[in-house]
Amino acid sequence: LAELALRLRRLAEGAGRLGWSAWVGAVLALALPLVWVLTLVLPGGRLLDLAIRRWCRALLALAGCPLRVEGLSRLPPGGVVLAANHSSYLDVVALLAAVPGDFRFVAKRELLGTAVVGRVIRRVGHLTVERADLARSVADAERVTATLRRGTSLFFFPEGTFVRAPGLLPFRLGAFKAAVEAGCPVVPVAIRGTREILPAGAWLPRRGPITVTIAPPVVPARDGWREIVRLRDEVRAAIAAVLGEEAVGEVSAAA
Repeated sequence: LAELALRLRRLAEGAGRLGWSAWVGAVLALALPLVWVLTLVLPGGRLLDLAIRRWCRALLALAGCPLRVEGLSRLPPGGVVLAANHSSYLDVVALLAAVPGDFRFVAKRELLGTAVVGRVIRRVGHLTVERADLARSVADAERVTATLRRGTSLFFFPEGTFVRAPGLLPFRLGAFKAAVEAGCPVVPVAIRGTREILPAGAWLPRRGPITVTIAPPVVPARDGWREIVRLRDEVRAAIAAVLGEEAVGEVSAAA
């Protein structure tokens, strides 16, 4: 009887998770076409950006993922580089829902080929960078720096990708190079909970809380390669401290 009760409880828990995943799937089936419609009927730029942010907040609420934001007062005025860890496809949704102000994401150019995400990138004005073509990559980097100098804040995922296992991957230097060249602070942003809700390779999300923590900004003190590396290392250490995760992988000065 005890073994039967245990099996029945496990079966009920599995059915509950499956039912919740079906509910989230139904929400997305309605929500994604809504985003497409918004990109058609609303002017691009700030107005569409605000609508997408409200959509992200509603999506997290309907999916049973309460959002908590810590350290908003640490955001400095003016253009800054925001650097966040990357754990899940949900990270962008969480950041759009959590972080106020006018900022743009810097995404890989391959995303322009996706139907909904690519259209949102173009219509809102998020930036993309090329990672394979060196000549185009240099031009994209110059465009990123010029955008920062005009006072627009930019959001980077310096890891460049995410994996299922916990741990902070090595950071690329592009975000910190742009910050030094533009003379603007780098704000570390730590996202917790998204990996547990929707890890890499998973299609069935779980319910759970998400916390976005904004750490004190790191300000460039001088120019040069060593300053770029210092910014990267300090920001990575600050995010790792908030996450309570180890920084994995080798970090070189040329990464």
